[in-house]
Amino acid sequence: MNWITWIYIIILLIIFLFGARCAKPGQFVQNALPLRVTKGIQGFFALCILVHHLALQVRYLPAYDNGLRFFENLGVLFVGFFFFCSGYGLIISSETKEHYLDTFVKRRVFTVLVPFFICNYAFMFTTLLRGNQYSVGTLVQAFFGLFLLNDHMWFAVEIMILYMVFFLLFRFVKKEWVRYFLMTLFVLIMMTVSFFLGHEKAGLQGAYWFKGEWWYNTTPLMLVGMLIARFRKPLRVMAQKLYWVLLAVDAILFYGLFAGTVTLISTGGYWTEYANYKGYVDKITTLSVQLPMVISFVILLLLILLKVEINNKALEFFGKISLEMILLEKVFMTAFVRIGTKYSYNVYCALVIVATILVAIVINKVKMLVLEKK
Repeated sequence: MNWITWIYIIILLIIFLFGARCAKPGQFVQNALPLRVTKGIQGFFALCILVHHLALQVRYLPAYDNGLRFFENLGVLFVGFFFFCSGYGLIISSETKEHYLDTFVKRRVFTVLVPFFICNYAFMFTTLLRGNQYSVGTLVQAFFGLFLLNDHMWFAVEIMILYMVFFLLFRFVKKEWVRYFLMTLFVLIMMTVSFFLGHEKAGLQGAYWFKGEWWYNTTPLMLVGMLIARFRKPLRVMAQKLYWVLLAVDAILFYGLFAGTVTLISTGGYWTEYANYKGYVDKITTLSVQLPMVISFVILLLLILLKVEINNKALEFFGKISLEMILLEKVFMTAFVRIGTKYSYNVYCALVIVATILVAIVINKVKMLVLEKK
């Protein structure tokens, strides 16, 4: 790792750990996953996802010196935690908040829908200004969000679908085990459809729904979050009794699975398909290592949070604009790419990060105004 990598790591660690407090020996954090903590970590991971996508983008810029290579394989971990928090939060809220489902569509779905379309149109405008040309049919589909010119926006589409399925099941299905079974079945069907759809055609600017492994390689973490929330009390008791054993075993497991995933990805991973070969075996092999890796990462983080209380103003700030940052980032990656080519990738990255954060604040405020009127 070069000095650029260390600068990013140090800044990110300061943001994450500033004000953190460790529990006393033999004790644990009383409430390890309150909303302010999960939202804050999601905000921090949104920032990490931005750096991850920048790492993938700057590989094609001149004079790049692998300064962000460290972040290239980390994005899937952060997205997995987003899905986990979504599932965990749904169950906690449904159990503790009276009439939670009465305002669910506004509180959950429209909170994603409003910034989705604002950022969608922002990217359409940006890419058209840069001279990209599309067919009328493509633009119409993109206008309604059925075709994603900005393929980073897939997460918003998938999470809205999952939210609506959760709402329908928990609103109209009375038996708890049937709810969880149907939710699991739906996730498996959605993953299977995406798996067989494969990737979008090479050279296409954008992507249709469910095309690409990112649509399915972290989705089960939502189910993991729901189940951990449902059985949180006995799981916490077990985790406290076996804490150091679980921490050591999971850390070793994560390290091994991470190394295995990097090896698989570097030798093709999900991308071995071509005209007469779909690469299904390679995809299943990669998923069978990568998905447990993401689960072990989330469990490792949960175990750490039992001992370390994370909370500061920076995390609170990023937590409020986490979704907007994810949806916006590619707008500025596209808008500033010539600056990266003309000057340096460091200038390019700095501009993208600052612009994404500033505009995300504005869009978040617009979203809140729209939601208050509904």
